[in-house]
Amino acid sequence: MVPVQLIKQCKIFKMFSDKMIEQIASIGIPVTYKANEMLFNIDEPADNLAVLMKGRVEILTTKRTQFIPIHIVMPGEAFALSSMITGRFVSAARAAEDSEVCALPVDKMNAILEQDYKVAYFFMKQIAILVSSRLLRIHYQLDAAGPGFA
Repeated sequence: MVPVQLIKQCKIFKMFSDKMIEQIASIGIPVTYKANEMLFNIDEPADNLAVLMKGRVEILTTKRTQFIPIHIVMPGEAFALSSMITGRFVSAARAAEDSEVCALPVDKMNAILEQDYKVAYFFMKQIAILVSSRLLRIHYQLDAAGPGFA
């Protein structure tokens, strides 16, 4: 279980009822990571949605053999979004500093979402917006990086 307030402050849960927020908090599993520790890697199975509780996490992509940071996750922000879509990670994540993460098992999240399909639709729309904005940011960063990453 994680604090209800953590779930309430996360933007992707803003349309959820208090009951659903409490259910989500009850399935949350706190996990700690040391600075520079990898949380997950590209193409690994993605069984948990994540919300950062403390610290900072870098979302990374790869080009050839090099990790390229594409986003910094701040406390209260959701990440590992592909867990809710494909079930596999499409990016990697590394703790930028000692961090604490709330892991939300996808199977339990789906059971909660099935209680209210309107909320589930809004939730998935929020995930789509976040994923597309991060994808645009990646394109801009790669353009700015120049031909060395092409």
